[in-house]
Amino acid sequence: MLARWWRSGWSVSGMLYAIDHHPARPGESRGDAIRGARDPLAVIGHRLAAWTGREHELPAAVQAVDPDERRRRAARLAAQLDEPAQQPRYTVSTAAGRQQARDLFAAAQRARRAAA
Repeated sequence: MLARWWRSGWSVSGMLYAIDHHPARPGESRGDAIRGARDPLAVIGHRLAAWTGREHELPAAVQAVDPDERRRRAARLAAQLDEPAQQPRYTVSTAAGRQQARDLFAAAQRARRAAA
């Protein structure tokens, strides 16, 4: 059901916004989509149908990031960390791998704070 929206480049934030807001009334929340619904998937599908052909009307804050922009951001972060942008940095799920992931996350957080 959601595949066509993902293929169109929608983000999770965009999907949630579209479910909660109608494109004709973006300032009004539509309320809980699934509370009390007999068929929650039908309700979600109905709410998303209103956005067909109106994807460009999503607020910029919830639109998906362009893949080229993602690559540019990754390259900037890699440059800040003095590491090659395309180098895979994962290991098998072991204690050492989990610690490496924590260290990488902490380094990325420090870089983000330093940039802000």
